Amino acid sequence: MKNEDFSHLLMNKETPFYGTISTQETVIKLRIEKAAKNPERQEQYFVSGYSDVEGNKSKFSGEIIFTQTFNVKNLPEDMLVFGDFTLKELDSGEHSGIFKGKLRIQTVKLMTKDTNATLTFKGKWTNYSKTMDFDVWWANFSPTDISKVIFK
Repeated sequence: MKNEDFSHLLMNKETPFYGTISTQETVIKLRIEKAAKNPERQEQYFVSGYSDVEGNKSKFSGEIIFTQTFNVKNLPEDMLVFGDFTLKELDSGEHSGIFKGKLRIQTVKLMTKDTNATLTFKGKWTNYSKTMDFDVWWANFSPTDISKVIFK
């Protein structure tokens, strides 16, 4: 992964990711506005952006650490990339907290700036006072069943 730069994929062509948060499956929109590869640790990216749940926007900053890559069975030109994310909302209050979880990228092995990829994030959101804890996921496509998406 040292030769790859996933920044442009993480920023998703300046388009938000969509998914759900909470037991009521409330829509969440999340946009990564900046993504920078750490030159000291090639697998680590520093990211910032915002989350939006029912019009409540909150800026965040955090990190994504890529952990594994795999070839895709029956698609020799493709690869799967797995990692972990931690995104800390910068606001305070009952509805601010931390997103933590796993991410998955499927893309071609020979990437360019115009490469398309599917990105899926899945994890938990916990508010800072630890009184709320929700499952959350977001992606740049609409999975038919998020429970069947494999994460490492």
